[in-house]
Amino acid sequence: MSERLLHWTEMTPNDLDAAIDHLPLAIVPAGSLEWHGPHLATGADYVRGDDICAAVAERLDGGVVLPATWVAAPGFCNWRGTISFTPELVKLVAAELYRELEKCGFRYVFVHLAHAGRMQSESWGDTAEEYMKDADLRVLVASGPAVPPDTGLGGGHAGPYETGEVMAAGANYVHLDRFDPEDRQLPKYDGCDPELYSRGLSADATEAVHKFMAKELYDWDADLVEKVTPEAARRHTEMTCDAIAADLRAWMAG
Repeated sequence: MSERLLHWTEMTPNDLDAAIDHLPLAIVPAGSLEWHGPHLATGADYVRGDDICAAVAERLDGGVVLPATWVAAPGFCNWRGTISFTPELVKLVAAELYRELEKCGFRYVFVHLAHAGRMQSESWGDTAEEYMKDADLRVLVASGPAVPPDTGLGGGHAGPYETGEVMAAGANYVHLDRFDPEDRQLPKYDGCDPELYSRGLSADATEAVHKFMAKELYDWDADLVEKVTPEAARRHTEMTCDAIAADLRAWMAG
């Protein structure tokens, strides 16, 4: 394990300058506060994003991990426990963060979309493409490895792989005893306007927001509890971090 300081929040200015001199890579965990079923904390994306990014930095023996963000584009805006921001705002946050990281001397920025989806990808990724037109900074926005390893955990939002990554980050964020695959009804807030949450998005992403907000029932992996053991969670997360670190090495070398 690396003995270097990896988190921005624990560095003095001199520490930060030394870390940038060693490897001018900023690692941004882009998380959220969001419904993840009855069995996961609403900060699931936040905590697993931070955990994965720190583990990737350890594998690279460098880079600076920023505090996880929770200013996230939709999403499941009207699902209970969720805070979403308009993509207009997320794009502004992304653009200003890229500017500030370049100011500090970083040459590379990796945005790990722990909270993923078309809306978040557009907000961070499209902004990165636009920013790089007039800057020397290189930005990679991704929600995982370019080729996801076969870890044995599948499933989508709040499914086995996300549950495993959250478990690896901290068992106190996971409550498998509360999981019921027959409980499919989504708890929702009333009166949320999908047009508000779609500001700044493409037509396809806007359609996705409407679709997510209209959803009433959720389809679960019935065997989630059997799949997500501590050993499976650790194996999945380690393989995922190995693959992301390899992607970053190749990207920076290119």
